[in-house]
Parts: sequence; C-alpha cells; structure tokens
Amino acid sequence: MSSVPVRPEQRLQPRVVAYWVLGDTLTTGVLTSLAWFVGRPLLAEHWSSWTTTLEHVLLGICAGLLLLALGAPLLAYSRWRYGFLGDLLLMRYGILFVEERAVPVRRMQHVDLVRGPLERLFGLATLVVFTAGNEGSAFRVPGLAANEAQALRDRIVEARGDGRL
Repeated sequence: MSSVPVRPEQRLQPRVVAYWVLGDTLTTGVLTSLAWFVGRPLLAEHWSSWTTTLEHVLLGICAGLLLLALGAPLLAYSRWRYGFLGDLLLMRYGILFVEERAVPVRRMQHVDLVRGPLERLFGLATLVVFTAGNEGSAFRVPGLAANEAQALRDRIVEARGDGRL
C-alpha cells in the first residue's frame, strides 16, 4: 500500500508580503541606523584599528540587511502553505530550511488570534496554536485575512468538540 504525501495547498494572503516588507524594513532600518549613526562613531573613536575599509564593510552589511528585508518576504510567501485535512492542521514554510508540520487537533491546547497595529492596517491576523508537548509547543500561521483566521480558529474549536480551546 503506497501512501501519497499530503501537502497543504492554501496560501497566505498576498498582502502579507507588503506587511512583512514594511515590518522587516522598519526593524532593519532602525537597527542599521543605530549601527551606522551610533556604533560607527563609537568604534572609530575607541578602536585604534578602525579604518575606512571597516567602515565600508559596515556600510555593506547594513545595505545587505536592508536588501534582505526587502527580498526575503517574497521568498517566504512563495513557500508558505497551510491547510486542514481531517483532524490535522498542515503547514509548510521556510526559505533555506523548509519545515513541514502536521498537527493533530487533539494535541491543540488553545488557539489565539493576534492582530498587531500593522496587521490591522493590512487587514491580516495571525493564528497562534498552542499544543501539548515541549518542542514546537506553539506555532503561528501568519498572513491570514482576519475573517479567514477566525474561521480557521472556529474550525479547530469545532474539531476539538469539547470546548477546551
């Protein structure tokens, strides 16, 4: 008897790319600005070996991180899939390291919906599921439309059937 691997088919909302780009760019912009405008002068002042070559390396690192913040969200979006099959929540995600999860509903302890300010701006929500066990006891399904996240949460609660979520 051969078993065909089941892969999740549902995609995240396309606007999650803009949400991730904005969030990652803001975070990276703040951190690289601190490195450039605070760290660079401190290093130049207190490290006698500081040279313009090291300054260019720091500038290259800052620029590389900003480019990564702009490019990684599109790659992450292209890999993210989720789905519900029977009593399993299936997920597949990752850029360099692709992770696949199949979480049985019976292991789910509770489920939350998270909507930060930027997520609300984009009309998105993140489903957070807590499971029994230690490793990976909580996982997130980001980039869902708010109503879709609520429907998925309700489906998990219904599948549990005992109101413990």
